[in-house]
Amino acid sequence: MKASLLPASRRAFTLVEILVVLAIISMIMFFTVPNMGEIIQGSKLTQAGDQLKFDLGLAQQTAVKDNITVEVRFYKYRQPDEAEGSESKTYTAYHMFSLIPDSDKPSDPTAERILAPIGKIKKLPVGVVIPDSEVWSTLVNKATIANGTEEVFGLVPTEKRTVATYRSFQINPDGSTNLDSSGVDQWYVTLVDSNEVIRSGGSIDNIAPDNYICIQVDAFNGGTRWFQPN
Repeated sequence: MKASLLPASRRAFTLVEILVVLAIISMIMFFTVPNMGEIIQGSKLTQAGDQLKFDLGLAQQTAVKDNITVEVRFYKYRQPDEAEGSESKTYTAYHMFSLIPDSDKPSDPTAERILAPIGKIKKLPVGVVIPDSEVWSTLVNKATIANGTEEVFGLVPTEKRTVATYRSFQINPDGSTNLDSSGVDQWYVTLVDSNEVIRSGGSIDNIAPDNYICIQVDAFNGGTRWFQPN
């Protein structure tokens, strides 16, 4: 067996060297892990924004292709971690419906129409919400937006049906919407980190998120635009 050509002092790390390396790794992790949390949350925001923008585009395409009115509903409901009887300050789910005319009165625009779901209800990723604020989301807070209450299946795993309030708007067969298109109001929803709402202490209009996604709906042609500061 050949003897090692390396000096004995070079054959292994000393205890001091190992401790120094571990200290450096700990410092790197200390400064990196918080940033990783921000990256993950930013990825959730982007994922939610991509999905919502795609679904709004799909709703418009369905209305035009099938020559039918499509309704978009945003849902607000008490979360499992919220106290009994409390009112949620955020919207966390949405669903699209085709409005099918009454077969007995197909040409009567005032006749009640049947709601046919388009796909499944969509829930925003955990930690991403739409604030119930006219400042941040006119599509869910403006007084002129239609609203109602509905028992919805599939919102809370422990409940067969969950009572939820909703705000909605409609996309017409020509691609336009029933939103005011005079230009006086702009129509949009904003996706933010749920922690921003918690930190606001109830003053939801005054949140100041570092990162968010705003999706604007053109009332005239139903098109969407995306804005994100980061």
